[in-house]
Amino acid sequence: MKFIIFAVSLTIASLLGGLESVRAETVQSQDKRYTDNGDGTILDSKTELIWMKNDSYLHSGHWLNWHEAKDYVKELNEVGFANYFDWQLPTKEELRSLFESSKTNGSQVGREMKIHIDPLFGKNGSGSLWSANENGIHNAIGIVFNTGDTFSGNKKSRSRKATRAVRIYTDKH
Repeated sequence: MKFIIFAVSLTIASLLGGLESVRAETVQSQDKRYTDNGDGTILDSKTELIWMKNDSYLHSGHWLNWHEAKDYVKELNEVGFANYFDWQLPTKEELRSLFESSKTNGSQVGREMKIHIDPLFGKNGSGSLWSANENGIHNAIGIVFNTGDTFSGNKKSRSRKATRAVRIYTDKH
């Protein structure tokens, strides 16, 4: 009986060790600012934020209004996406920090609008992402990744909008 327990423990330890080595294989952006963690997330070393690699459109296949964007983030926390339970809708400042006019990551689905975000992120998603910031009762703020401009849109509008969930990097060693 002790042998079986030991064998099972050893097998589990081997599997866990294997998972750690898979997770240890990361890919960095050309400028070393971003690290693809291999679990659907990307670490931004400049802001110490962890982003979902794919925006909500690439992840779910649906455009979202602002209320749905909030629900989407809530669902990520309920399922523990990438083993994290503290995902947030980003602020407009956090979103704007991703915009880099010198970089291109495909174009918005169904349009020729270039998306200026590091190529390490998922390709050809939404060019307009909702933030947590509101602008009055009926509108919310987002960022357009073609220009880096802020937009104010009706919270009920799904017009080619999505979000990209974020969390604060707290796993420092």
